[in-house]
Amino acid sequence: MSEAPARSSGTSDGASHDSPNSVAAASRKAFSAWVDEARDGRTFGQVLVRPASSAGYYLCHEDDARAASLELHEDPLAAREIAKLTATGEYRPLKSSPNLRRGWELRVEDTRGLDTAMNYLYPAGVVHWYLHRKGKLEITDYRENAARQSGIYKRVQRLSDEGVQNAARACCEDAVCLKQTLWNVGAETPLEMDRGNGEIPCPEPCSIFVSFARRVRLFEREKKREPEAVADLSPSEREDLAALVNAAADGTEGIKFAREAEFEEPLNERRLRYRRLTLLPKLLAEERSDE
Repeated sequence: MSEAPARSSGTSDGASHDSPNSVAAASRKAFSAWVDEARDGRTFGQVLVRPASSAGYYLCHEDDARAASLELHEDPLAAREIAKLTATGEYRPLKSSPNLRRGWELRVEDTRGLDTAMNYLYPAGVVHWYLHRKGKLEITDYRENAARQSGIYKRVQRLSDEGVQNAARACCEDAVCLKQTLWNVGAETPLEMDRGNGEIPCPEPCSIFVSFARRVRLFEREKKREPEAVADLSPSEREDLAALVNAAADGTEGIKFAREAEFEEPLNERRLRYRRLTLLPKLLAEERSDE
């Protein structure tokens, strides 16, 4: 379990007090210099960035470093389409999820082209990387972020500390997001999870996490069944178990998980990761009590 990161100061948008243009230019220069320092290139998320022998840069999926016959692109704007869909054609709402498709190579002419491509592959990733290295990246904890929510998301303000912890473990660890989580539950309550060691910092809960936190808060509000009900499960817990059993009965290869941000669906990956943290201990405790 990694320690809570040091706090940084800055403005409310995660940037320092420098102008946006100066930060963008400085981050672009620092990132290209960082790549140039490594003969074999640098890995940023799932992207391997290598300096070209003459000028410019090569980008590809890290698992395609030695692959041949990759689909070649020479326009940095092509990164937008590369980052848009998974290998199976599903939309990627969170670009830092470890599901970037393979089979492509992108060649850019200069640092500006590199910055354009990286910003499509990992939006704001290079700027946040730079500000974090300079100690100027503002960190916004969950409670502060939740206080800004309104409408149907206002209820996330009432999510318990335990709920935030479990939601973060289910939604933010490297298995589902490659960013390094820098924020905490609150100023006095650190996140107790594997924060990741990747190069892309996460300075505050993203919209995907807030949406998931809303679902977890709904779980917390559910009225429990009577004691004689099966393992004292809530309605949604029973729904999730039934969906998983039905899917597994057709063979594990036939299990089709819900889309990444469809948290209302029982077979959503993050929802199932949350159940592993909260439902599995309950079921195992029930089993031990019967021994």
